[in-house]
Amino acid sequence: MSTADELGALAARLGYTLDPGQVTAMHDAVAGAEPAVAALRAAPVPAAAADPARGEAWLAPPAVAGSAPTGPDPRAAELRAEWSGRAAGAVQRLERLHAELNCTIRVLHERARDHRAPEGPPRPLEGVPFAVKDVIDVAGVPTTGASRTRADAAPAAASATVVARLEAVGAVPVSKDATTEFAVGGPHPPLTGPCRNPWDPGRWAGGSSTGTAAAVAAGVVPFGLGTDVGGSVRLPAAWCGLTGLKPTAGAVPRTGVMPLSWTTETVGPLARDARTVGLLFGLLRGPDGVDPRVPQLPPLPPTTVPADLRGLRVARPGGYLTALCDAAVRAGVDHLVDVLTDAGATVVPGEIPSAEQALPIGYQVVFTEAAAVHRVDADRWGDYDPVTVRRISQGITTPAADLLRALQFRVQLQAELDAVFAGADLVVVPTTPATAPRLPDCTVVVDGERYPLYAAQSRATMLGNLTGAPGLALPTGLAPDGCPVSALLIARPHDEITALRVAALFQERTDHHRRTPPVADRIT
Repeated sequence: MSTADELGALAARLGYTLDPGQVTAMHDAVAGAEPAVAALRAAPVPAAAADPARGEAWLAPPAVAGSAPTGPDPRAAELRAEWSGRAAGAVQRLERLHAELNCTIRVLHERARDHRAPEGPPRPLEGVPFAVKDVIDVAGVPTTGASRTRADAAPAAASATVVARLEAVGAVPVSKDATTEFAVGGPHPPLTGPCRNPWDPGRWAGGSSTGTAAAVAAGVVPFGLGTDVGGSVRLPAAWCGLTGLKPTAGAVPRTGVMPLSWTTETVGPLARDARTVGLLFGLLRGPDGVDPRVPQLPPLPPTTVPADLRGLRVARPGGYLTALCDAAVRAGVDHLVDVLTDAGATVVPGEIPSAEQALPIGYQVVFTEAAAVHRVDADRWGDYDPVTVRRISQGITTPAADLLRALQFRVQLQAELDAVFAGADLVVVPTTPATAPRLPDCTVVVDGERYPLYAAQSRATMLGNLTGAPGLALPTGLAPDGCPVSALLIARPHDEITALRVAALFQERTDHHRRTPPVADRIT
């Protein structure tokens, strides 16, 4: 293990000039990750599996030839009937919500005021307001990434593909929402401060799609757009009582999204229910001719509610994925599984032996790629959130051999998921081990014991980011502390529809997704 001075000198040779405090923080982060990295170095790699390109091959979509066309999703007409024309009211409620939760970086008054429906039949989401995490471009609006270094950013020249696709069907963006700095910093971004949880303002809403989750949970808008690198859609969805989707890697274009990690990052929707999430996913996915990762995809059918789940096989791994988990969260997962089995599903064996390594190795990939992204602004790191610097600086000095080994481990983890999916259709695990973190330190409490946020929050979610598998978080009830708990459905690549339909059945038979936090009544 290199000394702090040696790492600082190496960082300088690579073009990163860090102050002594940043060098010390980098050294501490590298030292903390070293046991997991060293263990991975020591594990042999079979020659036949050594090519990390297999990790991308695993994400290849099904053939599109001969795919049957799908009809319109009836959920769009339901949303339009309930929400069309409410954009102006949404911005007013959003301002009241922001006063309580600090959830918004910019309210888009002009967008709400100036929306005009074209002549002819209404578009699918005509006049429906939605929220946008402030790492995603909206034309004519600055994208700050919640960073002081972007506080004076010029307005975006064009909307990100995901925003443009929703605008094309009539939806109206009404906010740029709070996020951790660049979607990787701490819960207290220096530009904005923390976004509070709508269920308990003494807690954090979760990150990094924090303000979007708060706005949707409070009922200001019916849905929003976030990004997910290690759980950043699914964690705030879990802590705010929402349904949130991290799609298969490469299913949704990232054009116009502030980059962080090419390997792990996705854009995903948050809403109350799986049918709305499915509608949005169908609108967002598919190539835009710019993002090189997005292939041609077959049409996505509407998220219908199945009559039953006969024939569905559900794996429920244990071990690391459930070892650190509060009793209320475990009870929520039990409840979900009970509803699924009552509907005809069968619980089958399925373990993921290397799950414990996914979090540290996934972070190694994320931070190495993030350091490369932010190298262009290395002379401004003194103005970054110190947590941002501490996290991404861990990736500055990652040897090429270690990054290569991490990508080879990705292939190994995909093979372990293949083994589970050989006998199962879905994997069910806790989304996150505890209810929402308490401010200001953002520790989480598991069965009465406090744990650091980053040691606990992404234990299950990073599986999907590192492998590329899709994951759907859905609410499963309230804990005794009055905050939501959540379960995560992990599916095969490009099989989001199975998770969405299973969640839709669960939500038809329960009402957890309909519950609203107390703040919703205060801002009406």
